[in-house]
Amino acid sequence: MAPAPAPPDGAPFVGRTAELAELTAGIAAAGAGRGGLLLLSGPAGIGKTRTVEEAVGGAPAVAWGRCVDDPGAPPLWPWRRVARTLPDVRAAVSGWETGSAASRDPEAARFRLVATAVEALVDTAGPEGLVVVLEDLHWADETSLRLLRHLAGELQRSRLLVVGTYRDPSGGAGRRALDAALPDLLRWPSTRSVPLAPLGEDDVAAFLPGAPAEAVRTAYHRSGGNPLYLRAVARASATAGGDGDAALRGLVRTTLTELPPPVLDLLDTAAVLGEEVDAGRLALVTGRQVAEVRHGLDVAVRAGVLTAVPDVPGRRRFAHAVVRDAIYADLSPSAREELHRRAAEALEQLAQEDDGTAGLVAGHWLRAVAERTTLLRAASWARRAAGSATRSLAFDEAAGFLAMALSAADRAGQDAPDRAELLLELATAEFRAGRSRESLEHACTASDLAAACGRDDLLAPAALAVQDVAAPGFPPAVLRMCERALADPSLAGRPAVRARLLAQSASVLADAGRVSASAARSAEALALAEESGDPQAVVDAVRARMKGQPAVLGRAERMRLGLLAIEHAAETGQPLAELWGAKWRIDAALEGGDTATVDDELARVTALAARTRLPMIRWHDLRLRASVAALYGRFPEALALNEEARVVGETELTQDISAAGMSGAFLYQHALVTGQGQELDSSPVRLLQLADEVPIVQASRAVVALVAGERDEAAGRYEQLRPRMSDPDFVGSAGVAETLVPLVEAFGDVETAGELARIIGGYAWDAAGAGVYCCGSMVVLLGRLAAVREEWDEAVGHFEEALRVDTRTGARPAAVHDRLGLAAALLARGRAGDAARAAELARPALAEARRLGMPGPQRRSAELLDRAGRAARAADPLTVREREIAGLVSAGLTNRQIAERLFLSARTVETHVRNILTKLGLANRTQIATRTVAP
Repeated sequence: MAPAPAPPDGAPFVGRTAELAELTAGIAAAGAGRGGLLLLSGPAGIGKTRTVEEAVGGAPAVAWGRCVDDPGAPPLWPWRRVARTLPDVRAAVSGWETGSAASRDPEAARFRLVATAVEALVDTAGPEGLVVVLEDLHWADETSLRLLRHLAGELQRSRLLVVGTYRDPSGGAGRRALDAALPDLLRWPSTRSVPLAPLGEDDVAAFLPGAPAEAVRTAYHRSGGNPLYLRAVARASATAGGDGDAALRGLVRTTLTELPPPVLDLLDTAAVLGEEVDAGRLALVTGRQVAEVRHGLDVAVRAGVLTAVPDVPGRRRFAHAVVRDAIYADLSPSAREELHRRAAEALEQLAQEDDGTAGLVAGHWLRAVAERTTLLRAASWARRAAGSATRSLAFDEAAGFLAMALSAADRAGQDAPDRAELLLELATAEFRAGRSRESLEHACTASDLAAACGRDDLLAPAALAVQDVAAPGFPPAVLRMCERALADPSLAGRPAVRARLLAQSASVLADAGRVSASAARSAEALALAEESGDPQAVVDAVRARMKGQPAVLGRAERMRLGLLAIEHAAETGQPLAELWGAKWRIDAALEGGDTATVDDELARVTALAARTRLPMIRWHDLRLRASVAALYGRFPEALALNEEARVVGETELTQDISAAGMSGAFLYQHALVTGQGQELDSSPVRLLQLADEVPIVQASRAVVALVAGERDEAAGRYEQLRPRMSDPDFVGSAGVAETLVPLVEAFGDVETAGELARIIGGYAWDAAGAGVYCCGSMVVLLGRLAAVREEWDEAVGHFEEALRVDTRTGARPAAVHDRLGLAAALLARGRAGDAARAAELARPALAEARRLGMPGPQRRSAELLDRAGRAARAADPLTVREREIAGLVSAGLTNRQIAERLFLSARTVETHVRNILTKLGLANRTQIATRTVAP
């Protein structure tokens, strides 16, 4: 069988009509202000790069970046390459190199840098548009993908088109970062996935013009339609066995045999160094002159093994990753290890002044001969690379380097004290990267090891490494580390550290529902922190104090604590501390009807969200505004803000299910307050299933079932809760008391109503704050519980107080419920005049409920009005005329005097008096006079 003729030099581009059309349309749309993200995927050699090159040939502006297959590559490597041709972007990306992890809120600092880089990229696109190409995303680092995820959400209204290429199917562990990022990237409407399929037989025929049909079929089947393999098959003998991959490897070997030995040596070293070849570095590793190296690289370029890197003099890269892999795979293990050792030693010289290459040095030492000295050098350089990544706020990469260091050091048999220190560094990096489970595990191991080997200086840092994570197993593990650290005698001279440890333990005690113990710890922590004057200790202690049992604190104290958090937020670099301080002040201000402070603090949060651009703060801004709008009865506004918060939670806070769940919880509360049916999603249910240990979650499960009409399920869950309703720690947890009262009412539980009233009666505040859904006075809970117990005088008093509070604060929906609760209590009490007063309360409640759109209270108002009317008639059977005459009889007038005054006949008055005696069951006129008749 005759071999297929090789294609001419400069192989033709064939096929890809649909893919080119989509890319071209994307470029045109970006020029018109409708940017987007196109993700080209396919196996190695399928033609991703060539397809992009064809598509962007006529684009007005193109910037290229490429990821590399090297675990030691510095963070943001592809974006750094893009930035070389975009000055404004270069300035933004360089900010990552000068970023500082000293901030107590590195997540906020990292987000600001991401936002700055995203703005620079979007703003750089000129009137005709800009195309940014990111190749080989399957090798991208976490930080590069983080920037891409944020950018993807801003592309739709920009003039920027980003084209990313990656290998598919997945190549295993190297793809984990991309696999995790793809769902976020693909959810944006401006993102398109463009998979590249193998070429068809007609395309192969076009690639091999003039070839016999049999030769075309052979090339097609042996290459599998892969352009890279097709090129190899076309140049190889058609009778050679094997698939396209084998043919390509054979072609590489054939090509290499034609090169002189000095060039082959250069290519061996280049394959060890990576896909891209820098002449200067290659000269340093090989010990040759730069000019000699460049000459050898030019020979390899002419042979088709290497290609030039546009716009980077002296830089080359392998024609394809498969070519580099083939050269690397043909090296003997000993040759490979020796070349890695040479590379590590040579690159150490560069890394002395540039920490950005420290990871490359560590990687080469790890792949050199596995001796104790080389492993320890690898660990040392990996820790240095982690430090560089941390300073760039690339915490995922820092954690990766530290894991590399730990593995190498463990293989070298490092000492226990050093291992404890390295574990703690790893735990800190993992927590900053959002991997709290791994962080807690490593912090616990570090604490245990430090205690065993006498490194008491590591006990407090280990206990403080992971904070504010509500996860199963978190409280007991952190408490154990805190107790161990607090037992260190040296803490006596370090009040700030002791205060932080006490605050940490108080916080996890609150998470575990042990609010009394939490309150005691937080009080001690706050006193120590304020005494020390340490800003971070003060912020930690204030948060713990408010988290533990805020209901026992007076309004003035909560206002003070909020101000403390705000004042120390800037010093500690924690914008979230300012957020919490503002929220606490809003809560306290609502109690006193201080709307000016409420408005001021809401404005503070909105400004903070705009200044930091943090999704978490924007989410809280929307949540607070929705809650306050609901308090004042602005329901359409509240629902719209809640929906905005839901979108932010689901799109920008995807790792925190509670963010999306809170918006669902808002709708459940809205249904309880207004009686309106809502489209209730499953987010709260998912949250309840995942966070079963949290007290508010345990209480909410029963209420969710009750609102959903599943009374049997609600009853079953309520029975599980009843034993805990006499526990002040459980009831005192945030939001639990308000959640339990509707359940007690629904099931008429008199005994539990008394227990809850005893606990809630000890709270210091008058009104509920801006939590999930701001419902007004807390005193109303006591009135409702008294009603369950049929203690009507007590209920009337509490409802009257709640109405005063809610009227003062302008909480219109709450005032509606207060009036209805009071009216119902009056009717149940049944004293003279109670029915009339109940009607006086129900009428304005009905009108207000109608104005606000509260169908549930509307129905209840109508029912109470009907009951009040019937009660009034039952209590006073006299007609209006009879009541008038009875009043005159009580005043001592005779029948004749009454007749003269009312212009009636004496006989008519006599008949009325007789009817009065009969209806009231009285014997004479004297009894009429002594009976109190309501006017």
